[in-house]
Amino acid sequence: MENEFSYKDSLKAIEAMIAQAKHRPGKADAVMTLLWGYLVAAAALLHWYLETVVHTPNAPMAWMLMLAGAVVTSIVSWKTQQHQRVKTFIDNLIVQLWIAFGVSFVVLCVAMGPPSPHFLPSVMLLYGGTMWVHGALLKFVPYQIGAVACWLGSALAFWLPPEQQLLVLAGVMIPGYLIPGHLLYAKTASTHV
Repeated sequence: MENEFSYKDSLKAIEAMIAQAKHRPGKADAVMTLLWGYLVAAAALLHWYLETVVHTPNAPMAWMLMLAGAVVTSIVSWKTQQHQRVKTFIDNLIVQLWIAFGVSFVVLCVAMGPPSPHFLPSVMLLYGGTMWVHGALLKFVPYQIGAVACWLGSALAFWLPPEQQLLVLAGVMIPGYLIPGHLLYAKTASTHV
């Protein structure tokens, strides 16, 4: 006798497929948030230290730490894609959001350049906007609270000299990236990168 799929079984199968296709933030999302939060804070503090304490003209070289972040991001992204069964619409939107951030950042670097007194406040504005949308897509409010911290830090930084802006940037990484990253990591501790 052939096993027939009942109406209820069909609905359960469809519901299971829909549930599988929904985006659930994973450990990789938390790892990326923590990685970039710690890297940006460390680079900003190192730049500040080298500029104000050591007085070296090479202080901006502290930002070379971002290259390490790019390598780690590539590796984690590749590993995540290897284990991801379904790529959701939200996954695609998040990728596009961070591509938009990257392009905007490059345009800022080329058009304005880090020597500009408005460069770091503008970067904090970008962080805020990107984190706000990322939080909305993931339905993760700590990202949006962090976005507000980035925006407030940006507003303050516009009125400060560049060396103090570095401290504000490092400071906004705590509520902007590190606290949300640790909260998301704790929430997703059972999933794999």
